[in-house]
Amino acid sequence: MTPSRFAVGMYVFGAVLGLFGVALAALTSHGLNSLAPAGDQAVEWFKIATSFQMDHTLGLILVTAISDQLVAGRPRMIMRAGAVLMAAGAFLFPTALYSLSFAGPVFWAPYGGIAAMAGWGAFAVGAVLTLKAKAGEPVG
Repeated sequence: MTPSRFAVGMYVFGAVLGLFGVALAALTSHGLNSLAPAGDQAVEWFKIATSFQMDHTLGLILVTAISDQLVAGRPRMIMRAGAVLMAAGAFLFPTALYSLSFAGPVFWAPYGGIAAMAGWGAFAVGAVLTLKAKAGEPVG
């Protein structure tokens, strides 16, 4: 089955997030504490950020792959919204921690965390709605 344009876009975004996650994790291990004004604290923030980024990048790829297998309807729409929210979370929250390590602004961190939580919630709702769709009940 050929992936949808939505899926291809999310896979590319996820791949780029993953690439940067690996690169920034390597930076964390190879001298970040001497580069960042926050020193050893920056290393801790980067570890948290890269872990969060990679976990939610894999989540957005998973949700995208599952949603792409669903027929058009509310469950797929909600799961796709979940993938977009996870993408936002995988970008916004870690970048705030990266910025903090270099004494930059972090005002968008809560938006990233909320987006990630909402993404996982949308995934759950979409999954439950697929059960109703299979049972023959109207879902939207």
